[in-house]
Amino acid sequence: MKDIHEVLRRKQSEQAQLGKQIEALQAAAEQLRGVAHLLNEEEGEKEAAGLGN
Repeated sequence: MKDIHEVLRRKQSEQAQLGKQIEALQAAAEQLRGVAHLLNEEEGEKEAAGLGN
């Protein structure tokens, strides 16, 4: 049988790593929100110029 303390320690480590990954993804999403409007404006300009898909 596995040592319960080792299992707990490993799970806590995994949880901490996932927490860091979530924070990084949230920061990236925030940065993308900051430029998303620029992409939308560029697409709108292309469509207005007749260059849209």
